[in-house]
Amino acid sequence: MNEHHWTKYGVLAIGGLGLVLLLVLIFSYGLNSEGDLEDRTWVVQEMNIGATMTAPAEGVVSYAVFSEGTVAGSAGCNNYNGSYETDGGSITIGPIAATLMFCEGAMDQEIAYLGALGAVDSYEVSGDELTLSNGDTVLIKYKEGTIDAG
Repeated sequence: MNEHHWTKYGVLAIGGLGLVLLLVLIFSYGLNSEGDLEDRTWVVQEMNIGATMTAPAEGVVSYAVFSEGTVAGSAGCNNYNGSYETDGGSITIGPIAATLMFCEGAMDQEIAYLGALGAVDSYEVSGDELTLSNGDTVLIKYKEGTIDAG
């Protein structure tokens, strides 16, 4: 009878340990993993302009796609690309190159957006939302979305 109890409790202990290890793996991969950031289209919802979170101007769409160390997208008028590196929840973006078109009504937002990209030092992915910050200051909030190519 003692042998039966040891077998029963041994199986329960091994099963419980397996569950704990599985949960540790899931949560250690969790937030801020590059896999959550990459290969998704992030559309700007708000930007920090003059210490105020501001929605993009009507008809001006800024977005970013992060993939294999390169970030690319539209700043609202001009296309841009640059390099990025992540380490846990930290991110460094730049240098950034952009085309040089002029678009009436979009340039102030575009300049602010590209400046903010170069200033970020951390990121957080939560579901379909990406937040880029500098210290405790949120600079850009994105939502995963699609871009109409035409």
